[in-house]
Amino acid sequence: MDKLSSLRKEIKKLDRKILKLIQNRMILSEKIGKIKKKNDIPLLDWSVEKEVIKNAIQYAEKHNLNKNFVRTIITKIIEHSRIRQEKLHFSAYSGKREDILIIGGLGGMGRWFAYFFQNQGHRVSINDLKSSGLPNFKYYRNLEQALKEKSIVIIATPLSTVPAIIEKIAKLKCDSVVCDIASVKSHIIPAIKKAMQKNIKITSIHPMFGPACHTLSDKIICLCDCGSPEANNKILGLFKDTAARLIKLPFDEHDKRIAYVLGLSHFLNILFAKCLINSGYTIKDLENIASTTFNAQLETTKSVIKENPELYYEIQALNPYNDDLFSNLKVCVDSLVETIKAGKKYAFIDIFKEGSRWLGQY
Repeated sequence: MDKLSSLRKEIKKLDRKILKLIQNRMILSEKIGKIKKKNDIPLLDWSVEKEVIKNAIQYAEKHNLNKNFVRTIITKIIEHSRIRQEKLHFSAYSGKREDILIIGGLGGMGRWFAYFFQNQGHRVSINDLKSSGLPNFKYYRNLEQALKEKSIVIIATPLSTVPAIIEKIAKLKCDSVVCDIASVKSHIIPAIKKAMQKNIKITSIHPMFGPACHTLSDKIICLCDCGSPEANNKILGLFKDTAARLIKLPFDEHDKRIAYVLGLSHFLNILFAKCLINSGYTIKDLENIASTTFNAQLETTKSVIKENPELYYEIQALNPYNDDLFSNLKVCVDSLVETIKAGKKYAFIDIFKEGSRWLGQY
């Protein structure tokens, strides 16, 4: 027992040394972030990160360590380093402070944008139909009154209501830069065109993250150009000092890709939950014998099922390109089932080969 106690003390000392080394690495990472910011170098450098991971794996191979374990550790350290760099050096807004109105500011993403812009130093107000506002934000129920003296208006209402909001803003002859954050765009295009005819400065973004996001490091914000350079520049300027990746995406391409990025991924997880419900087993029955793959899929499905079902329904129902997705999905499911039932072993193996080649494009 004395030997065991002695070994545990040694482990405790090593744990402290490991944590101290991680702390030193974070300090160096912060210094690098400061230099990057000073010299206008992007926060993310995939080639450097790839080299760090490669070196870690080579070390693991040389010293008989589990490669996946080492990859997980070094990836987490890199991720945390990025987050610290962002918070310390890439989150401060350097432009003119704006007067921003969030329409739908009491919803999930509305709240996120309200707090984000406030933390950046902007003056933020909220317009919402709900009975009360957020603490420390000016609150309006009347849209016409809310629009007065605002430089930027962010529309964060449910997808189905966005066209009517845009049309109402256009009728009120709003002089602000207007921007929606809708995750489906096709149904709002007619309203945007009408607004442009009335000289409304308008653009459209799609933040590829939800209200639980705590850092913009490695997050993507898509911008769909509506034809107003002033609106584009104003909105992009709000994020230029953050670590977000800003991707310009044409309107006619946005919903086509989103059908697969959101539509397919949401649908498959909802389907996974539905199939499990119909299985007749309880969650405990299956978790007791769960495999690594099942647990990984289940965690993703849990995160989807906890989301706003009305929003997820609208993402499925309002995207016209989901019809093509569903047709493709049916063909793929029928083909895969037939391959298995018919005993086509090599056709099944070919799917893995095709998948590896497709994934290998990256």
